[in-house]
Amino acid sequence: MTTVSDVLGAVQEQLHRAGIDSPAPEAAIIVSHVLGITRGKLGVMQALGERLNEETVNTIRALAQQRATRVPLQHVLGETTFYGVDLKIEPGVFIPRVETEVLVETTLAYFEQKKTGELAILDLCTGSGAIAAALAEQFGQRNITTRIWAVDLDPYAVQLARHNTAEYNVTVLCADATDTASLVEADPTLAKWIGHFDAIVSNPPYIPTATPVTQQEAEHDPQLALYGGSPDGLDIPSAIAQVAARSLVPGGYFMMEHDETHAAEIAAILERNTVWEQVHTVQDLTATNRFVSAVRA
Repeated sequence: MTTVSDVLGAVQEQLHRAGIDSPAPEAAIIVSHVLGITRGKLGVMQALGERLNEETVNTIRALAQQRATRVPLQHVLGETTFYGVDLKIEPGVFIPRVETEVLVETTLAYFEQKKTGELAILDLCTGSGAIAAALAEQFGQRNITTRIWAVDLDPYAVQLARHNTAEYNVTVLCADATDTASLVEADPTLAKWIGHFDAIVSNPPYIPTATPVTQQEAEHDPQLALYGGSPDGLDIPSAIAQVAARSLVPGGYFMMEHDETHAAEIAAILERNTVWEQVHTVQDLTATNRFVSAVRA
């Protein structure tokens, strides 16, 4: 049998050789996942010199080998955590990034003074359903009832989002998030909500087609979820902003993630439309201009 320390060291070295940026934390995540324990418990096992049987070691090695070939860690594990919510993750659906948690946090902060009542929320380009699930969970903890519609064009993403939001009051629709008519066609009851949503959030495809991604892990994300529909990547984000302008109640809140090169252009698009006020660029955890927020006038 092999000690926990030996296994961790071997996995860390394997990931380091493969060029993984954070080999030590990822090694700990993989081993903890296989053992079904927290990383804190893993540290205790390591300190006590505990040993693992051959079957467990082989399972760990197999997952480490997948990661070493630059398969995203979330795909290797089949899961991830986003703003405290555990999500199932499958190949073919966009993997939620930790920087997008700022979108959830900022939206929650906008409604900080709301202590009770209900909120109608529209999540456009939902992907795995991460944002919808996180908002439902957090507002629920504050005893605020949410009715959320989450929209995606990809039927496979819709299926996964339905799984990840099953315990919440979330309706996941397969529709074109850039077209209100498509939304209503997918769910005719939405007709009465157009113009009455309290919040609209979105992490749409926004990468310029003229500058395709080169990161190896990003190659595992579907192109439908990455590229913004034009060489500059602004077509889809601009259309999402138009849907939000038509769909929010006066005083309603809009927040959208965008490419780091789009901050000035996206803010200008919103500022030219008199329907918007309080237009702000919001930075992610790395101080990168990553989001725009605005309030329906």
